[in-house]
Amino acid sequence: MVKTTVLRYAAIGMATLGFAGAAAASSITIGSTGQGSLNSVGVTNSNTSTHANLNGVGVGNFNGQLSASGAASANNNTTAGGVGTGSAANMGSQSTGVGVTNTTSAGVMPWALGTDTVSINQTGQASTNTVGVTNTNTVNTTNVNQVQVQNQNFQGAFSGNASANNNTTVGGVTTGSASNTSSQSTTVTVSNN
Repeated sequence: MVKTTVLRYAAIGMATLGFAGAAAASSITIGSTGQGSLNSVGVTNSNTSTHANLNGVGVGNFNGQLSASGAASANNNTTAGGVGTGSAANMGSQSTGVGVTNTTSAGVMPWALGTDTVSINQTGQASTNTVGVTNTNTVNTTNVNQVQVQNQNFQGAFSGNASANNNTTVGGVTTGSASNTSSQSTTVTVSNN
């Protein structure tokens, strides 16, 4: 709160006030300046607030998997029991979370213009009183958000070969199982307040 009092200007009374920054309130009083006085009051409140939020987010996930079970063979045996290869498996899980929040800080909040009060009294006859009040508030906000997400998943599963040749008696000949499992989750959140 700014209070300025201009009194007793016999010929010319003039006051000019300017404020920039935080909230401002002006109180101007002109009184008892006598007859034929010229009183002029100019109040200017101005504020320019500029906000720029530039966010660049890049997420890259790569998952390469390969599973292979070995080869099994039974050759030239009189009696061969069960011949098998072991199982091969891959399992992968990825989770990526990115959060960007831009909040206007208290120091650059949009400016709240105050209340201006101008009071003129007892300036005498034939006095000329002029009051000018100008309030200007300009807020510029620029938000540029660039988000790029790339997920790559390559999987390969191979079961081995099983062979039985030139045997008199052969039991079960099997190959192992091969499997791949992959799970990916990507979340990107950008908030401009």
